[in-house]
Amino acid sequence: MKHSLTSHLDHSREAGFTLIELMVTVAVLAIILAIAVPGFQAFIASGRVTTTTNDMVGALTLARSEAIRRGTRVTLCKSSDGASCTDAGGWEQGWIAFVDPTRGADAAVDAGETIVARFESAPGTMAIAGDGGVVNFVSFAADGTSRTMAGAAQAGRIRVCTVAGALGNDRRARDINIATTGRLSTTTPANVGADCPL
Repeated sequence: MKHSLTSHLDHSREAGFTLIELMVTVAVLAIILAIAVPGFQAFIASGRVTTTTNDMVGALTLARSEAIRRGTRVTLCKSSDGASCTDAGGWEQGWIAFVDPTRGADAAVDAGETIVARFESAPGTMAIAGDGGVVNFVSFAADGTSRTMAGAAQAGRIRVCTVAGALGNDRRARDINIATTGRLSTTTPANVGADCPL
């Protein structure tokens, strides 16, 4: 009986960790985390840029296809409330697509006009801005071309960008280029600073 108890105690000592072993394990774990966390943050930031770009391209494609399908103008505009267009702020606050046959001086959801789709705001680290004729809205005529409210050809660029420091300046942004024909293309601009200039 005494022999088996001694054997059991010896086995227990062998199965445990010493303080030194525990400290080494914690140190190795800390090194692994220090290496892995920045890479994981970059992975998340890159995923957000890709997802937000795809959401914007999808919204533009939907507005264009709805204009062709319905045979009337459909407009995509910035919207903070999901019900009306706004000229303030960037596209990251959200956007809506609506049937816009009674176009005025600027994009606006008038009485009787149907909202086709609502898109929620982008994650907080995202900045989305348009230049040229697409600062506040993109509008598609029944033939799929993009047009200003006055009927002139509309073209421009919408930049989707992250202010997160996890990505370098050559990876933080995507540009969605809108041609007067209504065709879309995306490019990855180089050397875009952390303040996401357009």
